[in-house]
Amino acid sequence: MALPRDFCQKFNPAPVTSEIRQEPEDRQSAMNPNVRQALHYCPNLPSPPRIAMQILEIGRDPEVDFASLSRLLMNDPALASRILRASNSVLYTQRRRSDNLRQAMVVIGLNATLTLALSFSLSETLGAGRHRHRGIRMVWRRAMIAASTSRLLGEHVGIQDLEELFLAGMLQDIGVLALDAALPEMYRPLIDQAENHDALLRKEREVLGTDHGENGAWLMRHWGLQERLALTASAAHDPEAAQVPADARTFVNCVAVAGQIADLFLGEDNREEGTRRVADSAGRLLGVPADVLQSLLDQVAGLLPEVAELYDTEIISSRQATGVLDQAREILAARTLQMIHQVEQQQRNVVEMERARLQLLETASLDALTGLHNRRRFDEVLETEFRLSTEHGWPLTLGFIDLDHFKRVNDSHGHLAGDAVLSRVADILLQHLRECDFVMRYGGDEFIAVLPGTGLDQAAAVFDRLREAIAREEYVDPEGRHFHTTSSIGLASHMDGARRASSAMDLIRAADKALYEAKGQGRDRTVVS
Repeated sequence: MALPRDFCQKFNPAPVTSEIRQEPEDRQSAMNPNVRQALHYCPNLPSPPRIAMQILEIGRDPEVDFASLSRLLMNDPALASRILRASNSVLYTQRRRSDNLRQAMVVIGLNATLTLALSFSLSETLGAGRHRHRGIRMVWRRAMIAASTSRLLGEHVGIQDLEELFLAGMLQDIGVLALDAALPEMYRPLIDQAENHDALLRKEREVLGTDHGENGAWLMRHWGLQERLALTASAAHDPEAAQVPADARTFVNCVAVAGQIADLFLGEDNREEGTRRVADSAGRLLGVPADVLQSLLDQVAGLLPEVAELYDTEIISSRQATGVLDQAREILAARTLQMIHQVEQQQRNVVEMERARLQLLETASLDALTGLHNRRRFDEVLETEFRLSTEHGWPLTLGFIDLDHFKRVNDSHGHLAGDAVLSRVADILLQHLRECDFVMRYGGDEFIAVLPGTGLDQAAAVFDRLREAIAREEYVDPEGRHFHTTSSIGLASHMDGARRASSAMDLIRAADKALYEAKGQGRDRTVVS
């Protein structure tokens, strides 16, 4: 089985030699020149073990298969044993148990086996000196937690290359080893004075003009590791400010959040602030809510003993892990409750905004004086009812109602009296028509009533009663004078026997023409089209 081309591309930079590889000018410029020179000429710069170099070399071969990789791993029994143990660990609990290296490679997969083997071999370089130097111990323990957490986060967000993500998490701080080797007298005090990882980064930038992320990226490119690992090391400490390709952003964000979770597990002080920071980053960078984050933290704590056994090291005590989880659980539960309240409030706001929108829409379609629908609403209703009438064949009648000589009312009795007449006529129309009928103030002293499902003869009787009710109503002006008013009505129908209108506008014209005839015949009457 040959190795897929995409893997070969990841593991196919220029071969590593004993000479320092020259980096492109844009990458060199990101580092302090003095630090870069110290790295170039450092005689004891960290270097991968021989087996790691062989894994890199075989990874560049597009024809590599299980057999060739198996032969390489069998040359290092300890590494082969770790691969077998990994295949049977909680990392691969959903797969069948392996009894030998070949089965383990099949279970894990060819690509994953190469990356996993590389992580085991490079862990020797990363963990070297961890028993004698505080800074290296810090890097080693953070690396193991970040690697395990990166893998879990990647699995949650759907990243496929989980083993490469594990390796990226493990190597993100390897620049500490490079700086410690190249500038021991200047760098060791920075480590000793830094109370945590963030403080170390600040001191590095202040004193050296660079940080271990940039130097770790340089070291990995010098070793010939895949570019995504180097990119992650340089970007993970501030992923939102870094220039990261879109297809690598989630990968980098997983490692960034994993590093913060590692700091949470390792930090004895201010865990509350650390938990809130992790929750903010997990939500912002990966879309992981607080309740899911709590579950992931529990998984990390459960996974660490297994990882510690695989890498033959001690990462964190069970007491310390339990303390972190207990405090995080309380903080994240409160955060989840707060988010629930915020969501509920947002939902209430949305409902209230929708209610306000509907009220505004309703207000915009009502006549302020009479409370009837206005011309804007009428156009919508008539188009709808005309279409339904045409489709279903039921009659539709429209009536134009005009108050006779209404200008005289305003001139003789005042506009207040005129407004009272219009308001009262609107009430009369509503009282004499059905709820399914639509009554609108068309403008000025004109009203329109739309009667769905009502033929012309039936509608004529209804409108005659309306006209009589309007004529009977008595009004009193501000000076105490009593007066009456009459109305003229024009009717037109659609889908009533032979009566058809070509359009809603045609129906309006027909009713308007009938109203004009009613006025011409002396007013105070109903005329049908």
